[in-house]
Amino acid sequence: MLDLSKIPAKKAKYVITRAWEDYDDPPYRPYVAKFKYEDDQCQFEMCLTAQEADIYQNAKTQYEKIKRSHPDPKVQKHWKAQKFLSLHEHFGEQIRKYYSFREVDEGALEKAVEYCQLQIQYVPVAMRAFHNDPFTSGLPEHVGYSYLIDIREEQGAWKEALYLAKLAWEEGWRGDWAGCVSRLREKLYLNGGDSLV
Repeated sequence: MLDLSKIPAKKAKYVITRAWEDYDDPPYRPYVAKFKYEDDQCQFEMCLTAQEADIYQNAKTQYEKIKRSHPDPKVQKHWKAQKFLSLHEHFGEQIRKYYSFREVDEGALEKAVEYCQLQIQYVPVAMRAFHNDPFTSGLPEHVGYSYLIDIREEQGAWKEALYLAKLAWEEGWRGDWAGCVSRLREKLYLNGGDSLV
């Protein structure tokens, strides 16, 4: 008889394609490295800019130092999680930076949206890192979801904002998602949209 418990479950595979990734003109190719993450349930790939690759490499180097020098496995596990969370935090910093310039720089809002989407696409890795960090309990607020929901709400794209709020809530990110979903459903209904989305 076939033992089904020994058959591995299919891994979720995430391959993030970014703008200009396939551009053939080398001076305009902004990506210098490919980030890869894999565990029992997930396979994830994403191209990195020079800045992102540097941030990840610095976090990885810090983890390697801690691993060699610190005897506490919890501390080692924490720094291993931080290695992956370095990109999540970087995307959050970029979101805040570009969003704050949206009134004075016409391209800043577009960049903020791009980083929101990037941080949301990075969720499979970030969630695992937060769950594997022994010094973290639960998921924190997700800057990418929060800002992109606000941006889409300001733009009148309530269906997309509602979808994002539901997604953040289902994934377990900290925030008043019930209130947000309720508010967006009401706005959608008042503006002639389907509130049952």
